[in-house]
Amino acid sequence: MELAAIYERISDDREGRELGVDRQDKDCHTLTRREGLTVFDVYRDNDISASTNSRKPRPEYERMIADAKAGKFSVIVAYTSGRLTRRPRESEDLIDLATGHGIRYRYVRSPNFDLNTAQGREIARTMAARDAGEAEEIAERVAAEVLDRAERGEYHGGPRGYGIAANGRDLVEDEATEIRAWYAHVLAGGSLSGLQTDLNRRGVLTVTGKSWRAPVIRKILLNPRNAGLRVLHGVEYAAPNPAIVSVAAWRATKQLLENPARRTRQGGPARKHVGTGLFICERCDPITVNINYDRNGKLLYRCLTCHRTWQADPIHRWIDDTVEAMLEQEDARQRLLPKPTEGVNLKELWAEAAAIQSNLGELAAEFALARGAVKAALKTGMDRGQERLDEIQAEITAAGRVNAAAALLTARDPVGAYRAITDVSLRQAVLRSLMTVRLGEPIRGRAAWDATKFMGASQWVNDTRTWGDIWAGDSGLT
Repeated sequence: MELAAIYERISDDREGRELGVDRQDKDCHTLTRREGLTVFDVYRDNDISASTNSRKPRPEYERMIADAKAGKFSVIVAYTSGRLTRRPRESEDLIDLATGHGIRYRYVRSPNFDLNTAQGREIARTMAARDAGEAEEIAERVAAEVLDRAERGEYHGGPRGYGIAANGRDLVEDEATEIRAWYAHVLAGGSLSGLQTDLNRRGVLTVTGKSWRAPVIRKILLNPRNAGLRVLHGVEYAAPNPAIVSVAAWRATKQLLENPARRTRQGGPARKHVGTGLFICERCDPITVNINYDRNGKLLYRCLTCHRTWQADPIHRWIDDTVEAMLEQEDARQRLLPKPTEGVNLKELWAEAAAIQSNLGELAAEFALARGAVKAALKTGMDRGQERLDEIQAEITAAGRVNAAAALLTARDPVGAYRAITDVSLRQAVLRSLMTVRLGEPIRGRAAWDATKFMGASQWVNDTRTWGDIWAGDSGLT
């Protein structure tokens, strides 16, 4: 009894129904029965290319090669030689299997030849070169078609994305409304985890009917089609669908989400308590405070340097009462509205940033080989380029940023909008745009909380659009 392995592969299965490999399976099993072979196993890689341009691994192919070397079968059956591989390097590996392990090959639609003979190996190498060339020609045609569709603003196919209809041209309005709210949330300082929690709490589902995860939301926000753009090889083209948000909002969000310094760890104190990383110890300024708990489990804020502690609940209540009182006053809201900013040419900034990044790459290559004064000069140039790049990125981000308090100040019910904020990151952004909270000398003993005594005078600071410096003490611990 001679054992055989059947290998099946199809490069493109957009429907996900595996119809191509199912057809291969039927014909390959017919061949094994005709030649009296017993099938050891079927190895199937669906929707994976085997061309020279593909870098996607083929796990089933690799498992089959390992089993062949282990002597688990003596024949490999495939629909054509091109189903096994279109890479000349892998073709040499198949030849090694034949000469080193006695593996024979049988094809449904390709000629069969003995790789243990010189003539057979010559034919195999000729066919491998032809298959590789054919795959590369197909790749070039596909790339040209993709570029042509991009230049004409035509839909390029693929699965339906959230916010876009299946035809790739129309918007799904309720989903587009959600996406607009996501951009506003992130640009105002909100977190992706806050969006995830809110969406799942409201029962909003993804296109595939699943619950939301922060990485999925991030991927959608980074998609240029939301700004009516399509990016191909670094070049921007008009997308076939209308823009959901402005280009400025998309670019600013992209800068924020791709910033290496952005906090990505889920959970943690800064996600749970509004004062962490926001409140400042007035004695150790600019040191911010962290959280702690007393022996009764009450939340405390603790300075990381002088280790003074403040009870959190009185401070939280005072801040909420103060902000809500301010939001109820029409004149106070008008004074705090952000000043309009002058427009910037985002396209020019983006192009300048790309040019600087390219130049920095070239300078870095020269820097690695340079010595002495030349090396120092290159270092100076690199530092200046990076400084300007940081400035540009800040401008791009600022052009699309949303003032966290602006939505509250112009809301129909400002107090209700403030109370409805559940994302701690967004609440911190609101407070940061309204005030600076400095924690003063803690109240000792059992003294009652007295905001007028320990908060100092509050004042409007219109030029910086912040609401004074708030000095906070509280009852309890020292």
